[in-house]
Amino acid sequence: MFINQDCIKAIYCFSKMNNWKQFCGFIKESYDNLKSCDEGNVASYIPKLATADPNLFGISVVSYTGEEYHIGDTSTSFCVQSCVKPLLYMLALEEKGSEYVAKHIGREPSGQRFNSLMFNSENLPYNPLINAGAIMSTSLIKSEEKRDMRYDHIHKSWRTIISGDSDCIGFDNSVFLSEKDSASRNIALSYLMEENSVFPNGTNIENTLDLYFQSCSMTMTTKYLARFAAVMANSGLDLHTGERRISASVLKDTLCVMYSSGMYDYSGRWSTDIGIPAKSGVAGTVFAVIPNVCGICVFSPPLDEMGNSVRAVRFFTELSRRFSIHIFETFIQGLDKKVRLTSVHDEKVADLYKACKEGDVVKLTSILSEDDVDVNVSDYDG
Repeated sequence: MFINQDCIKAIYCFSKMNNWKQFCGFIKESYDNLKSCDEGNVASYIPKLATADPNLFGISVVSYTGEEYHIGDTSTSFCVQSCVKPLLYMLALEEKGSEYVAKHIGREPSGQRFNSLMFNSENLPYNPLINAGAIMSTSLIKSEEKRDMRYDHIHKSWRTIISGDSDCIGFDNSVFLSEKDSASRNIALSYLMEENSVFPNGTNIENTLDLYFQSCSMTMTTKYLARFAAVMANSGLDLHTGERRISASVLKDTLCVMYSSGMYDYSGRWSTDIGIPAKSGVAGTVFAVIPNVCGICVFSPPLDEMGNSVRAVRFFTELSRRFSIHIFETFIQGLDKKVRLTSVHDEKVADLYKACKEGDVVKLTSILSEDDVDVNVSDYDG
């Protein structure tokens, strides 16, 4: 006995995260609990970042269907810092292709600090989300163009992805100058890579470093960085028009390195304990992608010893404890005790899924006759 496929398609097409209020309630609860946390220290290796207000704290969530929830200092702009690295990698992949990019950047976790002077066995940066790899990504972007055109390309590309207005991405010149004046280690990294002949021919080191520092000095609010993550969660499609903003292959490669290497020295534990692609920045930002559900951005300047925002890590740890967000929880049996973000009446919805799976029309008819069952839901991966 089989269920009519049109019925299944109808259930799927109308599916939508239906416990949005419950989820937002959790976010507010977490925000209130974490607001008094005074652990960690603001970044100081870039002098300008040391002046950040440690009390700033904001959380933004944007669902793949375009719903938004913001709490705290979500209208305060911050320097994106390392959160720009996934974008730089995307643009390099879009322009050059994965095969070419792989000749210049590895895709393995480094096991080293983000600014380590070590490289892999081919003398390449371990991955695009550490400093050496991001500098290499930058060198691949519009390398034949003038410097102003290269920066405009990065800026406009990001704005296009998030469908933002002209003011959604700013620039902090004081951070740029501060980072440039304290760039000895990044300069050393670049000249080591030049000595190892891994840059594309004709790369201008000084121009590449300037563009990299400028990219890190772009500013954004949690609202727009969460929207960027939401587009990634929506398979690279615009949240409202469905127009493709990020190609599928580029998105896959980027999410893979974010999952394995996006959280500095905490990446291994993050992928095990939290289990979603994410990227942190030393200005105190972490943005994460829950595929087919939402994008989340947390901003709080005090960092732990690994360079990640203390409040952000604690928020996502509690999120993973309370909800089924880990990407491997979507198919491993026995991990169904947590609340799924896409269902409210878990037991009845589970019965609904089971009836569909087994082709039990009698059971399905019985479930759908109950007034308190919302058929406009889907499980975590649709």
